[in-house]
Amino acid sequence: MTKPFFRNWAKATRSKLPINELSQQMVQQLAEFLRARALRHILIYSAFGHEPDPGRLPEVYPATYYLPRIQGYRLSLHPLPCPLVRHPYGFLEPEEQAPTASPEVLEAVVVPGLCFDRAGYRLGYGKGYYDRFLGALPSSVLTVGFVPAALIVERLPRDPWDVRVGYLATENGVQPTAQTG
Repeated sequence: MTKPFFRNWAKATRSKLPINELSQQMVQQLAEFLRARALRHILIYSAFGHEPDPGRLPEVYPATYYLPRIQGYRLSLHPLPCPLVRHPYGFLEPEEQAPTASPEVLEAVVVPGLCFDRAGYRLGYGKGYYDRFLGALPSSVLTVGFVPAALIVERLPRDPWDVRVGYLATENGVQPTAQTG
């Protein structure tokens, strides 16, 4: 099966899920995970459409949070709070003049995706922003896919540039990804 097949499947499956309820449960599970590790510098994302939304995480787990901004083919990092603007794709992102931060400050990254596999590989929208960003991070940074359990598959098609996450946060808890696959 191909990436386009899984993208279509994930969008159709996700559209039928109670995403707001699942997002709240996922935020609670992720907050417990972060709290147990005392992580203080966390990149989240601004959800759009029917994506799972980690936006309530700062209310549940106090820390320093950051949002990414698309700059060409890369993501820049901006501490919250900061002024936000709507990206042409429909999500909110820091405005161009917002203060930036170095990715080296991060201890955890909450990663969006249409679906993930058990090894931690993700399927996004195909632009590669997160693969490039994650691939440049120090290995000490915890990477956590934020995904309903219904959108975890056994194995996704992979390309050499795809970067896996170390954990998957679902409504059922946060689990490490498989080491092989």
